[in-house]
Amino acid sequence: MALETLTASDANTYDILIIGGGPAGLTAAIYGCKANLKVGFIESDVPGGKIVNIQNITNYPGIKSISGADLALNMYTQATESGAAYLYGKVTGIVQKNNYHVAFLENGVNYFAKTLIIATGTTEIKLNVPGEDEYKNKGVSYCAICDGTLTKDKNVVVFGGNDTAIKDAVYLSGIAKQVHVICKENELNGEQPSIDALRKTKNIDVIYNASCNAIKGNGHNVTSVVINNANKLSEIPTDYVFVFIGSHTGSDFLSNVNNIVTTDGIIITDQQKQTKIKGLFAVGDITRGIYRQITTATSDGAIAALSAIKYIKEQYK
Repeated sequence: MALETLTASDANTYDILIIGGGPAGLTAAIYGCKANLKVGFIESDVPGGKIVNIQNITNYPGIKSISGADLALNMYTQATESGAAYLYGKVTGIVQKNNYHVAFLENGVNYFAKTLIIATGTTEIKLNVPGEDEYKNKGVSYCAICDGTLTKDKNVVVFGGNDTAIKDAVYLSGIAKQVHVICKENELNGEQPSIDALRKTKNIDVIYNASCNAIKGNGHNVTSVVINNANKLSEIPTDYVFVFIGSHTGSDFLSNVNNIVTTDGIIITDQQKQTKIKGLFAVGDITRGIYRQITTATSDGAIAALSAIKYIKEQYK
């Protein structure tokens, strides 16, 4: 549909429109609703984002232990019961028209927004080997801080040779009994301080020029991994598998928006979580950050929502 023909109406216009329904997006939705604004969030997958795949969360303040799926459901329920509209669909692009941001969906629906918050996050790259999906949340993880407590006195295998993999292997070594790092290249590809820390850690060993062939289990939990090292298959007994081989950012739909996305797909924001485009905010894993946790995502969502509320009060008097 041509941009000129699009018209904002009460039905398709929101004060705050959020692209993404993970912890950052849902937190922003809750804050926006509490300010008595019209809020909607667009999500093409199960609301809750990546946390639905976390087996057990024990570091979320106020909750001693909860599954990721349950925490995601609690956030979703609170957002919708507060008044946020769940708008199912996939955003393919955004533009500005007059004083509004317009979001185009794959299904042909379009929404107008006084403020737009991007909370599309990242998606971890998978090994794509037999057993990976079967044993997700049963020993296969993509987050060391989320699931590290489960590895106490256990054997762990970490796939990846990048800086994230190295740092998380060192982190896990303080909990687990033994950590095997499987690096596809002939050397680690991380920052030198991280590599030095790994080499000083006694219960970490590195296997170079190796890749994963399969993840095995007993039907309930992971029991071993099969690796290919110099065209020779070998099996390593393990209790947990952590995959840190990279991630994809959810910023592809911003290809027509200039000067807010880095070459690696990260959205640039200021301290108020606003991009260089007024009224356009970004939060969570899609933005630059040292740590990526549920608590940092919810913090981002709250900051962006409060900034959006302030912006609306100033611009739409």
